[in-house]
Amino acid sequence: MLEVKNISTGYDKKQVLFDISLSVGHNEIVLLTGGNGSGKSTILKCIYGLLPIWNKEGKIIFDGRDITKLATYEMVKAGIVYIPQKNNYFESLTVHENFIVSGSIYSNDVIKQREQEVYKLTDLYKYRNRTPFNLSGGERQLLALGNALMHKPRFILFDEPFSGLDQAKTKIMVDELLQLKQQQISMLVVEHKKIFNTFADKEFKLDLGKLI
Repeated sequence: MLEVKNISTGYDKKQVLFDISLSVGHNEIVLLTGGNGSGKSTILKCIYGLLPIWNKEGKIIFDGRDITKLATYEMVKAGIVYIPQKNNYFESLTVHENFIVSGSIYSNDVIKQREQEVYKLTDLYKYRNRTPFNLSGGERQLLALGNALMHKPRFILFDEPFSGLDQAKTKIMVDELLQLKQQQISMLVVEHKKIFNTFADKEFKLDLGKLI
């Protein structure tokens, strides 16, 4: 479904990734691990077109289509969404307003329908009039996920979904991701918590920008 082929990239003149190749199959949850500074988040940004690929050989293939140079909005149209670790929701808006803004590229009828679907998946309906400041860490992570789900994605790039969650909220997030998998949504997830290893289909580990 998604193939990363021989990509190298970095920031300014500092190279961070060295000839990275990996794949995520249809309906797979794939874990990306490694120490701080190993390049995990950089891979997600590179796939999503937020960082340029430095080498001519580097390519991103999605469903057999070369998406290496697609703009972000075209990624969304292709069915791919990216949930960064931070700045993944609108702090000054309520849950309901977050979903409205996230889905603003669609018609009002589509937004209403998808918002109800997201409420069913995330159980955030009872918090729809709250701002993120009045949500727990786990609820804010679900809000970030809900914003992405407004686009009905086929593939999710998720950067540390369990960051800051206690054991109970971690269990809720695990259940959410498994539920998404049942809906044929594939995922590439950056994470450290060992609980994720219990249901990921496969794992890639990075060390200093190289797969090991």
